[in-house]
Formats: sequence, C-alpha cells, structure tokens
Amino acid sequence: MSTTPVSAPAAGLAAAIRERLPRGSRWRVVAVSGAVEVLGGAATRGTVVAAAIDDDAHADEVLAHADRRARERGATLRAVHVWTGRGAVVGGLRVRPHGLSYADLLLSTALYDGLDPGDAAAAEREILHDRDPARALRRLSRELSLLVVAAASEQVTPARPFGSTVGGLIGRTTCPLIVVSTGADRPASRWPAALPGIAR
Repeated sequence: MSTTPVSAPAAGLAAAIRERLPRGSRWRVVAVSGAVEVLGGAATRGTVVAAAIDDDAHADEVLAHADRRARERGATLRAVHVWTGRGAVVGGLRVRPHGLSYADLLLSTALYDGLDPGDAAAAEREILHDRDPARALRRLSRELSLLVVAAASEQVTPARPFGSTVGGLIGRTTCPLIVVSTGADRPASRWPAALPGIAR
C-alpha cells in the first residue's frame, strides 16, 4: 500500500463508495494516493490486470495505475475498451458513433502515449461490445486479477463523485477494483472538441 498522503478527492471518493456498498458487505474500501481500492470478492486466479480505457482525459492515469499494479503482481497488463455503439460526449456535445477501428485506435494511442514502446507492444488489448459498460466489465472481472477504472468520464462534483459505470461496478465485480480519482478540474475528454463527427 502506498505511503503517499491521500488526497482530499480520493478520501471523498472512498467515503462515497463506502456509502454505496450494502451494510455488512465483505468489501473493504481503502483510499490510497490518487485512487480508491475496493478489496474483497471471490478468490480469483486471474493473471491479468485490466485498465478500462475510454475516450476521456483520464486514460493516462488509469493506465499508469494498472501498469504499476501489473508489475507488482507479475501479471499481464490488458487495455480494455467497451464499445457501446453510441457517440461519446465531448465538451457537452454528443458525437456520432465511431466504428470498431476507432476503438482499436483509442487503445493503441493510450498504450503508446502512456508506456514505453516495448511495454505498449507487450500489453494485451480487448474491445468489448455492450451498450452497458458496467455489465461488460462485471463479466470481464471473472477472469481478472484486478480491474482499474476512472471514477468518471465527465467532470465529477461533490454530489456526483463517480459516474454510472463505477456505480454499476461497486461491490459487483468478481475481482478487486481500483477507482482512480479524476478530480473536478479535469476536462471531460482527451480529444479536441473540433474532431470530425461532432453533432452540433
């Protein structure tokens, strides 16, 4: 566990996650530097740490957390994207849906921007197709050692400390979960608002 002081956003996120868990839950919630660990669940034999990547501003943070944990465990790193067939929200605007080639480009960009070329090439990639990202990630968690996700794609607020995907994962994954604190001052997307396909 990290000895780095826990940030206020991470501590607030941990409190919100504890409130979401049912009373008497087997899960333990621990705030660490920049993230919250949700520990417990069934014993898993998974040897993969998955980083759930979306087209938002938090892919680098999620990937960094997942890469560090994979190294600590001697596990394989896998970058995962859930392709819903719906356009993302960029700058408050809904963009037209992108195809699977875009999802593949998204994962490649995140890996090669965030890791050394050799590590990026060695990492696994997986694209899941489901209109409900939380449902897809819950199924995937059955084969994982650890799942790492961002608290939200859009900006968080005290009243909304995590998004719907995290809400659908808390206490419902098979493997432990790490929720990366995204902070209220981060942009909603890593991509420029002028990308082609924005529905205005």
